[in-house]
Amino acid sequence: MSILLVDSYDSFTYNLRHLVEKATGAHVLTIHNDSYDFPREKECLDKLVGSVDAIVIGPGPGNPNSAQDVGIIPYLFEAFPKTPILGICLGFQCLCLAHGCTLKYLEHPVHGQVSKITPIDKSSIFSGFDSDFNSVRYHSICISTETDDIMPLAYSEDQCLMAAKHAQNPHFGVQYHPESACSEMGSKLVSNFWALVEKSERVPIKDSHLLQIEPLIKHFQTTAEFDYKYEKLPKVDIISACERFSDSLLLNSAVSPGEWSIIGLPEQGRSLVVGNSREAGLSIGTWKGETKSHPGSMWSYICNYMSQRYYEPTIDDPELAKCPFAGGFIGFLSYEESLALTMSKITLGPTPSTRLCFVERFIVSNDKHTFVVSIRPGDSHWIQQAKSQLQTNKRPGFLSSVQAKVEKPDKKSYEKSFHDCQKYLHTGNSYELCLTRQTKIHVPKTIAPWEIYKCMVKNNPSPYSCYLDFGDARLLSTSPERFLSWDNELSQMRPIKGTVKKDSQLTYARACELLKIPKEIGENLMIVDLIRHDLYQMLEKVEVTKLMSVEEYHTVYQLVSVIEGRLQDSGYSGIDILRHSLPPGSMTGAPKKRSVEILCDLEDRIPRGLYSGVCGYWSVNNHADWSVVIRSLFNYEDDICSTETTRCFRCGAGGAITVLSTCEGEWDELNLKLDSVLKIFN
Repeated sequence: MSILLVDSYDSFTYNLRHLVEKATGAHVLTIHNDSYDFPREKECLDKLVGSVDAIVIGPGPGNPNSAQDVGIIPYLFEAFPKTPILGICLGFQCLCLAHGCTLKYLEHPVHGQVSKITPIDKSSIFSGFDSDFNSVRYHSICISTETDDIMPLAYSEDQCLMAAKHAQNPHFGVQYHPESACSEMGSKLVSNFWALVEKSERVPIKDSHLLQIEPLIKHFQTTAEFDYKYEKLPKVDIISACERFSDSLLLNSAVSPGEWSIIGLPEQGRSLVVGNSREAGLSIGTWKGETKSHPGSMWSYICNYMSQRYYEPTIDDPELAKCPFAGGFIGFLSYEESLALTMSKITLGPTPSTRLCFVERFIVSNDKHTFVVSIRPGDSHWIQQAKSQLQTNKRPGFLSSVQAKVEKPDKKSYEKSFHDCQKYLHTGNSYELCLTRQTKIHVPKTIAPWEIYKCMVKNNPSPYSCYLDFGDARLLSTSPERFLSWDNELSQMRPIKGTVKKDSQLTYARACELLKIPKEIGENLMIVDLIRHDLYQMLEKVEVTKLMSVEEYHTVYQLVSVIEGRLQDSGYSGIDILRHSLPPGSMTGAPKKRSVEILCDLEDRIPRGLYSGVCGYWSVNNHADWSVVIRSLFNYEDDICSTETTRCFRCGAGGAITVLSTCEGEWDELNLKLDSVLKIFN
């Protein structure tokens, strides 16, 4: 038995697909609404539809009156009157529009909010439902007039038509989102629809238009080229430790929930460096050594490299055995790495979008001990040498502030973009837009970037802080947000949406009151649903283990959710999740594809660069941890705004704009986030 799912480039489609698979037990085939060049490929489409038992038409951005937004959907309702169809949100609107109903824009769009749904007909898809139930709505358009061909099945508490069916054809639709994490009775709705389908023994066809993701790594090959050796020391200050080595890549878990800080120690002319640029492509070289362009994709290269070097060391120290990093890649991927957008230039040459260094020597530290580690065979002499360096008595100095010229965003320009966001939100092109702006900080070249980082982390310790200097690109981060971590069994994502500033009067209880409001809950829920979609593209088992919990950080309280996906026996590894989840949904909004395109224009096509990207590590034991690059500074060596005497650092900040946002409130939040970084400058 099979069902065809039509995706309109929504960021919740794979949540719906998972729901349909679990509720029906059927095989679900997925296509985009523009997968077929219609009408040229009409015969191929007809053949595909004829091979399935039913069709589910998913949600999506835009307007059902727009041919560009709906693609083949109107044709399906017209050409297949006897094929059971269930439309969700945009699919529901297309059903009603196809049969003479008229639409209107809601005065107050409902995005990511829970509503009470009341069925008025329990003879079909609402069979077995109670008098009412709660479900999540994401829509700017509603049905304004109904026709005799469309029979109403349910309404919301504000009397919006929430469900309907065709009077004769087995075509059904619901306006709300049964697949959302906070929706009730979604599985029952879909199983009721499936019970109405007259099933037959159809054989699904294989079609080139079906949406499928091939794993980047088929299997990992265990290697014998590494040999894990270490020395254990009392805890050494991580900043002090970095200063005792000429080159280091620091991932600094300064506060909880981070546990381990990692100092990668690359070797000049030896350690592999993988670089990528959207303009120049892939480059392969060594640390501070020669670099050459390389054919192929960055993803293929690093996956091939790591798949041949799987190494699970045996570690006799029970404390060190808990450290997830055992050597491997450390670095960053920019916001634009996975995007095909035309952007302005902010560097004289090709802009680095990825920098990854493979380290075999490193230092790891928790709150009790520091360990010097090498996985290179025969490296005992270096371990003893590094241990001696760490045991020297040296305390780091810190600047109290940094002299710099700061160019903050223009408020009028931001206000215009905010109001443009509202137009897109009210017309259904997006549910949430993470609008950002860049600040430029001109720092004298006499001040080393490392000194700036030390000042930053002293003022704002964070669980995912880092200092990554690749020469042509530098990242100084005090990020509080994990993007994605994984091991061989589980992946975890921790989106943050909702922020309030800490002060002496703000208690945790009061912070919960301020954050547990419809606007903040809606923002967080949309990203939770988006991430579930990203994971369900590949994984069958996805669970929201923490939903909208308030967490305390050094300068703010934030609303955090945790979503986990089971990798074991899925055929996929964490690197697949990383590739197909970029850029982070918490930095784009939803639906992601349309939102990214809108934001590109609203941000004047200025690249976000490293801001809104990710940084972290991928270890040889296939453990990884990547954070979202926020509360950060970054610099390109050939930034067009640098001079002979000053180095231009850039600092991005922004927030999720929803229909419940106010311009002044969002402007204040942007500046709150900026000030957590900029307060070190005078």
